[in-house]
Amino acid sequence: MLISVGCSTHLTHDRAYVSDSIIKYTGHNLASVENENGLRLPDGISLTDGITEDEAVAIALWNNAIFQADLVSLGFSRADLAEAGMLSNPVFSVFFPAGPKQMETTIFMVLESLWQRPYRVSAAKLSAERVAENLVQNGLNLVRDVMITYTNLAFTQEQANIAREETALNDEIVSIVHARLSAGDISGLEEVSFQLEAAGKQRDLVNNVRDAVLLDAELKKLLGLEQEQNTIKLTPTLVDVDWIFNLEELVTSAYAARPDLRAAEIAIEEAGKRLGWERSKIFKFTAIVDFNENGRSGSEFGPGAMFELPVFNWNNGKVSRSKVQMEQAVREYVVVKQGIAFKVREAYTNYLSAQEALKILRSDMLPSAVTAVNKAGKRYSVGEISYLELLGFKRQLLNTRLREAESIAGLRRASAQLRNSVGFKQDILKTEESEFAEIKEKL
Repeated sequence: MLISVGCSTHLTHDRAYVSDSIIKYTGHNLASVENENGLRLPDGISLTDGITEDEAVAIALWNNAIFQADLVSLGFSRADLAEAGMLSNPVFSVFFPAGPKQMETTIFMVLESLWQRPYRVSAAKLSAERVAENLVQNGLNLVRDVMITYTNLAFTQEQANIAREETALNDEIVSIVHARLSAGDISGLEEVSFQLEAAGKQRDLVNNVRDAVLLDAELKKLLGLEQEQNTIKLTPTLVDVDWIFNLEELVTSAYAARPDLRAAEIAIEEAGKRLGWERSKIFKFTAIVDFNENGRSGSEFGPGAMFELPVFNWNNGKVSRSKVQMEQAVREYVVVKQGIAFKVREAYTNYLSAQEALKILRSDMLPSAVTAVNKAGKRYSVGEISYLELLGFKRQLLNTRLREAESIAGLRRASAQLRNSVGFKQDILKTEESEFAEIKEKL
């Protein structure tokens, strides 16, 4: 009984633990209780004035249906832990006095549950801890998905806006081309070429609007806002292009921070507890208390015992199975660790590539395109170039703006993947500028 009482069955890795862990990683918590009354918004967040990426993450952690369903699995852990702490009920048998038969009662108490209980409880606790760590990882994956979908929607909306400007520009170009055709300045074949290009841009606009509608629906689903009829208003923040990281420190940080790696470690320890539990099942012992109503000295009590002789069955099958499960847990840990290292390196390379592409656009291509439009405007004002040529330079500027939007979106996606791969660890160390130059040279 002392062994039994000494092993607590209180569940510490509960919803509050998951919430506290996600706060540590992202700065956002979960709703204090399960969401049962529809949409709930964190304090200080309103949909009317637009939402930032950070606010979208906070809303998703409170309302995402899949994540809320995952959190319910903590109830199974609580139930398994309670069951693991239970002792076997005593068995009471009675023979009623009938004819010459005296009344006889016997109580059987299965005692092996006393020394098996610590193994059961320890395994159940570790299982609950593993489930909680995996739920934390699910939350971090949700944060990543929200960030990427938010970025995709913002880019598609910007892409549609640029496509509208380009469509209007192409309509003006087609009108000029048609006038030149009527004046005999160009051939019909040249007009067809301009018309085909304008039609292609109109088709792109239709596709961009469609993609924006679909991405808006996808973001609403992630945020639990399916009932919202209006398009989500986004207020994207400026992108930082100056972050510089050290790859090996990122990998080390990921090993220390990733909840899924911690869950894989716990799975090994859990398998060890289950192996000990199966070995403890070899010995089965039952205590007996017997009562006879009319013995030689009147009513009689007598203790007894019943135990199973481990001659043929040493629980070899389940012990061997537990050993295999432990080996499997070890190998799965290696798989998870290798996967983390690969994801960090992949995200790191993608981030540096997107970072460098955006720097080139902003330092060279975009200023050059703006300068070209300004010079073309001055040349047109003095009659050195035609209005059609001026529109061509404006179209090049729109194309460069589109490339910039693509690069910003690529950098945001890479940032989300990188932050997720290292467990959203905030104190990422910077590397030396010389090392960054070497990396850019390789890229």
